[in-house]
Amino acid sequence: GSHESGFPTLLITLPIPTLRSNASFIPDKTDIEITGSRSNTKAIEACKKLLQWFDMKGGGRLWIHSNIPVGKGMASSSADIVAAIKATAHSYSLPLTEDIISSIASEIEPTDGVMYDDVVAYDYLNGQLIESLGHLPPFLLIGIDVGGMVDTIQFNQLLKPYDGRDRNQFLEAYELVKIGMGNKDLSLICKAATISAHINQKILPKPYFSEFERLSNVFQGGLFIAHSGTVLGILLDSNVPNIIDVFSKISKQISLIINNTRIKTFYCFGGYMNYKK
Repeated sequence: GSHESGFPTLLITLPIPTLRSNASFIPDKTDIEITGSRSNTKAIEACKKLLQWFDMKGGGRLWIHSNIPVGKGMASSSADIVAAIKATAHSYSLPLTEDIISSIASEIEPTDGVMYDDVVAYDYLNGQLIESLGHLPPFLLIGIDVGGMVDTIQFNQLLKPYDGRDRNQFLEAYELVKIGMGNKDLSLICKAATISAHINQKILPKPYFSEFERLSNVFQGGLFIAHSGTVLGILLDSNVPNIIDVFSKISKQISLIINNTRIKTFYCFGGYMNYKK
């Protein structure tokens, strides 16, 4: 897919096992209404669309518990929608596929490819899988939330001032990810993340960008950002022998960069070694 700018509407997912949205659905075949919290209106709409998809009448009540921060570009809304669809399908014994989830989710809003367990290249505007890339090698993310919130729907409606050079760099980054995933070489994925972060900096600029880029170079990592959010950090290979030492050095450097402001730091490990279905 491509945007009006001719720029591909493609994202590559970064599954983080510790961030989850869990949905529970109790069906009520005597009712036609699906109810739930007012904060879950998109997820409730997804449940209704699922029943319509299978020509079913029925209602029920939806609950969602999530530890994914909202408005930070971390796919909280997509995760809620996917969890809700899965819970509803399970309770009504419907034969669900990732393609069906994608179709329903993308009718509601631009969607992240969180319905897939693997790392995928995904068309977020049209809700289509471009290709599956397998599991990430073991990694460490360490970063900050620079504060504020981004409305993803509004952000995706903005015309992005991309040019031909951006497009070429984007395609180069995509190739690097594919080779890096195939060879389980995180350094290529780090390089791709840095390229993509640079392209995004003129769309949704992050404070502390150059400081974090310097830090990522010192520790042979990559720069990662939430392209439609408020998160910025460093992607590292967690297989390096002195990873705990590296982690504490980077943490200290980040504290100096943000200089005791109220900005929150976070970290998480991921990739195939930690990955449990």
